[in-house]
Amino acid sequence: MRAALAAGIAAVVAAAGCTPPASPDLRLEKPQAAMTAILSAAQEATGAEGVTKIAWYDAGNLHQYIDGMAPEFVDAGFVLLVHSEWREKESEGPGYVELDLYDMGSPQGSALVFDEPDPGSPGLPLPGGVKAYAGDAMIEFHTDRYYVKLTARRNPAGQQTLLRDLAAAVAEAAAPALVTDPAGRNSG
Repeated sequence: MRAALAAGIAAVVAAAGCTPPASPDLRLEKPQAAMTAILSAAQEATGAEGVTKIAWYDAGNLHQYIDGMAPEFVDAGFVLLVHSEWREKESEGPGYVELDLYDMGSPQGSALVFDEPDPGSPGLPLPGGVKAYAGDAMIEFHTDRYYVKLTARRNPAGQQTLLRDLAAAVAEAAAPALVTDPAGRNSG
């Protein structure tokens, strides 16, 4: 059963161009696998397709993506970033959604880089009790060790459904697993 599930996930990941590069750093193998699984689950839940190949950033090259903010993220415990771009399946328009998934090493690390919105800012409830901040063309949130930022590009108004669907799918896939105690009660 596990082999069939692993093969299925590998097929979805490969079809989406989500195969992570071989990592010479053994510390990054598990985070890459976990992040790839989150992207695969989001793709399966939304039916979205990758627009371009995904890009991986570690502490050594994070500055190439977020430049001036890289030291703040590294100091907060940054482990790995996967940048991906998604659109609705068979969409012909120019619009797409950028999905940046940061592994910050711990829930404390993800909370450190997440800027709490003003109390009057629009909130967006997501699966697992995650509360996201939603702007005109973006959604950002943190759950467990992950900080997530999604941004609609080139046609923000036309990407709102995909933006929200991807946010919900990523929040659900990235949520910490519930642990069942011997009495059968769930705790998180």
